[in-house]
Amino acid sequence: FGVSFSIESNNEHFRHILLSYFRKGKNAAQAAKKLRDVYGEEAIKERPCRNWFDMFRSGDFSLKDEQRLGRPLQADDDQIKAIIKLDRHLSEREIGEKLKIPKSTIHDHIKRLGFVKKLDIWVPHELKEIHLTKRINACDSHLKRNEFDPFLKRIITGDKK
Repeated sequence: FGVSFSIESNNEHFRHILLSYFRKGKNAAQAAKKLRDVYGEEAIKERPCRNWFDMFRSGDFSLKDEQRLGRPLQADDDQIKAIIKLDRHLSEREIGEKLKIPKSTIHDHIKRLGFVKKLDIWVPHELKEIHLTKRINACDSHLKRNEFDPFLKRIITGDKK
């Protein structure tokens, strides 16, 4: 029978059990199986058990999560805006290096902030009233022309397939 258990909040509990199995001379596969038998199939996989057993063998018996040094996944939109305003010529990669954030994350934030790169300069991507009016006029003129000369039927679109 499986016990309902909050896995994320009880990782340290699992590590105590793993240390107990390690001290009893069990291997990682046996420990993972015993934990799954008690807590259910999703309790812990064998690979994390092996990692912990490797740490125990190296003499590291700390059971708490270490603070990770990886890049943060979130960026502050205000920081990105400030960097762009200081130097509109920076690339996404350069902004990412300044903030120690992946380029892909910077790309997503810049897109959401409404900036586009035009002639190597970041500018706000805005549709101004004059541009909207020109687009509407162009569409209207094409529709009127199509009434007398059905040219739209002659336009062929497709892809490489």
